[in-house]
Amino acid sequence: MPAQRSYVVTDGSNDAEVLRFSVEGDLEPRRSVYFTDQSPIFTVTVENLSEKRVEGDNYARLIFDESDSHYETGEEINCTLESNESATFSFELDMLSYQGNAAIGVHTMYVLEDEDHYTAKRHTGLERLYTFMVYDREYYKLNYLRPRQAQYIAALLTVGIVLFSAASYFYSIGWI
Repeated sequence: MPAQRSYVVTDGSNDAEVLRFSVEGDLEPRRSVYFTDQSPIFTVTVENLSEKRVEGDNYARLIFDESDSHYETGEEINCTLESNESATFSFELDMLSYQGNAAIGVHTMYVLEDEDHYTAKRHTGLERLYTFMVYDREYYKLNYLRPRQAQYIAALLTVGIVLFSAASYFYSIGWI
């Protein structure tokens, strides 16, 4: 099951909350994982929590634990918002190229305060906001779905054997 959280950028001088980033995924119905053949669309929301205008930008990034690079791809997020305004962006991926752990994140940020607005600046670090598992469909079917189905069948067979044994016993002693 994907895990998600929001990232809040604060003003370092007075710890006032300025921006909040959050991410929502688009899982297939009745699934808790993504598959390598999918082209998911993630919804990234940025909110101005302050009473001042915020100016700046950030990037939504796809991060794979199995990859050698710091991140795979990214899409720019415009963080220029009026007071208490929010904006939603779509982060669409062509394909999930690795099987394993993945995340959608944004760059960490800091803000500089002017009289009438904040200026938001990016750091190089990444804050993971939505983490999820990626599997090949056949691998997932063979290693997760079929063993689960076999467990259900084994449980039903066990209940059936117990009921048959109990019925046979009661029949043999004349109760049935």
